[in-house]
Amino acid sequence: MLRVKRVLYLGLIILAVSLPATADYSQHPSAIALMDKMEVEHQYDREQLLVIFRAANKEPKNLKSMANSAEKVKPWYEYRKHFITDARVKGAVKFISTYGDALDRAEAEYGVPPQMITAIIGVETNFGSYTGKASVLDALSTLAFDHPTRGKFFTSELEEYLLLVRDRDWQAAELKGSYAGAMGLAQFMPSNYRRLAVDFDGDGVVDLHNPVDAIGSVANYFSHHGWKGGEAVANLAVTVDGFDTSQLTQGIKTTSSIGELAQAGYLSRVAYSPSTPAMVMEFEGEKAAEYWIGLNNFYVVARYNPRQKYAMAVYQLSEEIREAL
Repeated sequence: MLRVKRVLYLGLIILAVSLPATADYSQHPSAIALMDKMEVEHQYDREQLLVIFRAANKEPKNLKSMANSAEKVKPWYEYRKHFITDARVKGAVKFISTYGDALDRAEAEYGVPPQMITAIIGVETNFGSYTGKASVLDALSTLAFDHPTRGKFFTSELEEYLLLVRDRDWQAAELKGSYAGAMGLAQFMPSNYRRLAVDFDGDGVVDLHNPVDAIGSVANYFSHHGWKGGEAVANLAVTVDGFDTSQLTQGIKTTSSIGELAQAGYLSRVAYSPSTPAMVMEFEGEKAAEYWIGLNNFYVVARYNPRQKYAMAVYQLSEEIREAL
């Protein structure tokens, strides 16, 4: 069934990519509907919206990138190698040495340790060395109006982007980011930029290309989603004969408890209360499957990108960073 869904999804992407590119989006029916909404609900100037959408172009490569993201196509052992490297750990140590005061302050205010904040920034943009070259307007418009399955989500993010650029007096067509429309060192989507990004250096401007603001914003994001300071994120599980594979989850929510997982044959290598919310996940290793127990803080990490591989890469990189300090 998963293979059938994957083939169907790729077919829809191929169809969307093969559709003729438009010169702009100002006459696209979905763009017109969004402009109507922006004008009525947010008192957005119609002429300004028309100018913005005349500058927005369809980018088929963004659709291809969405369909072929590393989380979808790479097995865990290959995905991990891309992020858990000596060079990235060294980069993290340098980042912490440079911004240690801000990281310590973020931990004091939000409870998120420096290595976790740094790991997010390391995975997202390699500590700011690559924040994306795609037009944010083109990316969001393409995914909002031409993605076969995620149009609703990206239309909402495009709405937030239009409000963000109006609030900040930015030029909508000039901002650069990822193929999905994320921005800055922390790669925040527009909704998170508006609600959770913070002015952590106190200069009166919230700027996610500023490492200090990015640090505070990542910490605030984690705190907002329920990070519990001092608690664990995940640990390897020991499986016993007859372990129940129906307990494995493909999602990111802690749908079981430590006690229930133990009864199903997954024993935590760290002692927790049997009532502790948890989930168990399977990762494809080079030689054998790995089984990991994820706790509340793993779920929080995965809120950044709702893929188990992503959250595990961030967690394991954070552990490598912690050991290197």
